Amino acid sequence: MSGPERVTLAMTGASGAPYGLRLLDCLVREDREVHFLISKAAQLVMATETDVALPAKVQMMQAFLTEYTGAAAGQIKVYGKEDWMSPVASGSGAPAAMVVVPCSTGTLSAIATGACNNLIERAADVTLKERRQLILVPREAPYSSIHLEHM
Repeated sequence: MSGPERVTLAMTGASGAPYGLRLLDCLVREDREVHFLISKAAQLVMATETDVALPAKVQMMQAFLTEYTGAAAGQIKVYGKEDWMSPVASGSGAPAAMVVVPCSTGTLSAIATGACNNLIERAADVTLKERRQLILVPREAPYSSIHLEHM
């Protein structure tokens, strides 16, 4: 494979923002190209649970995360929640794997039922369709029986 392996990292609004940030750091250190997606709820949780306050605009967020992790220029690519033309929205450009950490039960449910209301859900749907690795890290508890059924 030429170039670094590409991974989609999505963060949603469950507790556990430090886990997502740590994975981002690890992926950068392993020289992976990271396609980064984050929900508005995740940005709020991140600001509450960590000392990281991400800029709202995609380009500024990409620059911030590049500096924050010490990534090479272009190693982290950030996409907006409705950027339907991004590579992660299409099977022909989808990364090798996707991780959603933390994964809210709402996102887990949307992925399980095939709902694609935003780019995070669409990227997960594409990952499944292309039979690539999808890892969900749910962080909400306690789980109801419906949550367990979806998992």
